[in-house]
Amino acid sequence: MLTNKEIEARLLPPTGKIKVVLDTDAFNEVDDQFEITWALTRTDRLDIQAIYAAPFYNGRVSSPKEGMQRSYKEIFTLLEKAGVPKDKYPVFHGSTDYLPSDNTPVASDAADDLIKRAMSMGDEPLYVVATGAITTVASALLKEPKIADKIVILWLGGQPLDWSTAFEFNLSQDKLAVKDILQTQVPFILIPCMSVASELVTTNYELDHYLEGTSKSGEYLRKVVSDFINNVNKENGDGGIATLTTETGDPYLRDLSDYDESKYANEPSAVAKSKIIWDISTVAFLVNPLWTKSSLVSAPILTDDETWQATTDQHPIRVVRHLDRDAIFGDLFTRIKALP
Repeated sequence: MLTNKEIEARLLPPTGKIKVVLDTDAFNEVDDQFEITWALTRTDRLDIQAIYAAPFYNGRVSSPKEGMQRSYKEIFTLLEKAGVPKDKYPVFHGSTDYLPSDNTPVASDAADDLIKRAMSMGDEPLYVVATGAITTVASALLKEPKIADKIVILWLGGQPLDWSTAFEFNLSQDKLAVKDILQTQVPFILIPCMSVASELVTTNYELDHYLEGTSKSGEYLRKVVSDFINNVNKENGDGGIATLTTETGDPYLRDLSDYDESKYANEPSAVAKSKIIWDISTVAFLVNPLWTKSSLVSAPILTDDETWQATTDQHPIRVVRHLDRDAIFGDLFTRIKALP
């Protein structure tokens, strides 16, 4: 088991080229497509060992299993668009459902592969980049706890630790997986969603300016965002939040105001449409630490009512606080434009 000092050292932003696996719900929205494609262009920093399809459940699929299967297919679409041979990177099916109970893993080819790859590592860790429900990673740790000494987990999910709620799609789909990982003495980097990853906003007009008529990947990414904004997100979104809660309003912003907002419900409000590309936050942290601000904290506890409980005596984790939106998109656009 790693000591707290050893974990602190592992949690420093990496330098040089690192080995990574991507655990992604690639068909969930449109942000994973950007993350994967950008990662494929940053082989100077990222030595991609494998890609895992993660489960998700929203209005576009009938079950977490179908979400994982659709993500598996989408990964190959992204490889093809980027001009990458489909057999260059191993791609594995991940969990077909979420953890059924505490400390109970879900079997999958991806979890088995993660165990095998992690245990084969030498002195340098394997970075596990997770941008969906973290079921597969938690399952691998439950099945073989020794990999905690061999990996660094980088996960996009939840909300800032000082917020009144931790509720968020990736976290709330499999709360047990998040709880298990936070209770494990494993190097863990958290990128919260609102006010951190939510800074990574783009629009159809920006994508047209930078990507139209460039590469096959650029055209594909431009189209999926346009389709999402104009069709999927036109009315009530993709239905993902509705699978997790029946409350009205935005649960991501639960209890943030200290006054009664209902009196302002009839205020007119025009909307300028945009899209948050959440998942590229993970690649940004790994390829250029100057694009992020982060710090160490004692690992929090995720409560049953989806709030963070602060601690002072647990192992350290790293929490990202800020992202340089313009620098991140600048690199992403430049590299995706250069693809075939």
